[in-house]
Amino acid sequence: MLKKILFILCVLTLVNTAYAQRVEDKPYVSDTTKWSKPKKATFMAFVPGLGQIYNKKYWKLPIVYGGFAALIYSVGFYQTQYDQLKQAVLDRNANKPLSDPTLEPLDLANLISFRDFYRENRDLSWIGMGGLYALQILDAAVDAHLQEFDVTENLSLKWQPNYRIQSGQAFVGATVWLQLGKSIKK
Repeated sequence: MLKKILFILCVLTLVNTAYAQRVEDKPYVSDTTKWSKPKKATFMAFVPGLGQIYNKKYWKLPIVYGGFAALIYSVGFYQTQYDQLKQAVLDRNANKPLSDPTLEPLDLANLISFRDFYRENRDLSWIGMGGLYALQILDAAVDAHLQEFDVTENLSLKWQPNYRIQSGQAFVGATVWLQLGKSIKK
């Protein structure tokens, strides 16, 4: 146990200083009196399409509303078919004549199978609607975040070999700079 503690202490004393990024002169001050653009876009996205309108991405509206329209239609279609087959299963179990004559040739196992098929697809349509709702909220929030992102022509990634002497020891390594629109100051 003592050997492990001494080994850890030796390793910790031999570790060199880590270098981090430079800190800007001005500290970041958050303005809490006003909503940020991403927060506002996320809030507005709770009404489908409103976040896309806020971000001025009007071309996304037909996608959002078309997706909701298709999913609402599929929920209605599958619910109607499910109700019809559910009633047919109940009628077949009660030895009553089926209300839909096209279902007469089907036996009870097939009616139950079709009923379960339409119920599953109706449930999947509801899940798809929830997924589309969450996706349009996520899209509005991410789009609002990226509108403030600086995309200029002056983007570069530079690599340079590095040789440094620190505490009497020589270190060889590589330095990588990522330039985002402003010149790099050493």
